Amino acid sequence: MKTDNKNKTLPISSFLNDGQSSFAALYKKANSFQEIDRNLKKLLDPTLKDKFELANINADTAILLTSSSAWATRLRYNIPAILNIFNKQLNFTSITTIRIKIKKSVSDNSVLIKKPIYLSNNSAQFLNDVANNFNDPELRKCILNISKNRLK
Repeated sequence: MKTDNKNKTLPISSFLNDGQSSFAALYKKANSFQEIDRNLKKLLDPTLKDKFELANINADTAILLTSSSAWATRLRYNIPAILNIFNKQLNFTSITTIRIKIKKSVSDNSVLIKKPIYLSNNSAQFLNDVANNFNDPELRKCILNISKNRLK
């Protein structure tokens, strides 16, 4: 909420519609991208419409976000059609490049916890015996370290 000179609160809509506000310009740009995104999805292959979103338009590049590498590949195969739609049907004649990026989901930020892999006691003993037959001290040390990962 923004306040006026008399410390009265004003609705957010007045802040977003204020022509002098940088937030208003950002809000207008976001709404514009949403509209372009909807129109692009209407004109593109229906199987792709829920698999991407328009992220940005720079001078000559449109950036699309998708959730997986598989959908990124499908979108890349459709770049000529996407460019055609931008240039001829949406009147973005300056766009010459389509970039496809994979967006990370919230769950991608979690750290993967790797379970340790343990050797059976027989396998650990075998590696131990093999290591003791090597002349190279570095290699013997590495194999002995591996052999220590046995089930307890």
